[in-house]
Amino acid sequence: MMNDFSKILDYKGIIFDLDGTLIDSMKYHIKAWQEVAARYGVNLSYEYLHSHGGVPSIKIAQEIVHNYHLEETAYCLAGQKTEKYVSYIPMIEIYPMARELMDFAKLHGIRMIIATGTLKSNVEKIMARTDLGCYIRDVVSSEDVMNHKPAPDTFCVAAERIGVSCCDSIVFEDAPLGIQAAKNGNFDCCVVKDGTFDLNKIIHATTY
Repeated sequence: MMNDFSKILDYKGIIFDLDGTLIDSMKYHIKAWQEVAARYGVNLSYEYLHSHGGVPSIKIAQEIVHNYHLEETAYCLAGQKTEKYVSYIPMIEIYPMARELMDFAKLHGIRMIIATGTLKSNVEKIMARTDLGCYIRDVVSSEDVMNHKPAPDTFCVAAERIGVSCCDSIVFEDAPLGIQAAKNGNFDCCVVKDGTFDLNKIIHATTY
């Protein structure tokens, strides 16, 4: 049975977070961070890392170096994490429900864009590995904005890129910081959990 996506017809544009929203990659980000941190005797919890979804790796690395008084530089730590994460990219898959939604949006001419805290180089590798490029060509990555989630800049730039106002677009997001970013930008938001979402529970900007 196909899902009913008719409520999406109220919008002209969809802004997707990437990790944990379109693809099952959050577990690999977390695994990569935990494995790299373990080299330095640091145990990073799932909860801590998941709460930092949408935060660029360099900022997470800076926090880890500071909190655990590591002698390693944040840039080196972030580089190790990226290298480890890239090795997992071949395992990444698009969530089935996300694919159905993208099929529906494409059929009805609704503009789509990815707005993520992930490095552009990693997004390009993921786009090449999956068939996301068949649905979405525009991407706003961590290098495209100065202020990252929970600031709304990533979503605001994305909306501008596809020529849609915040009032005419909806954000799909799984991470608390991203949901807050949608709120801060006055975007309607649909919360994603484990690749699924309920369009009857859209958080409307007017209710924030």
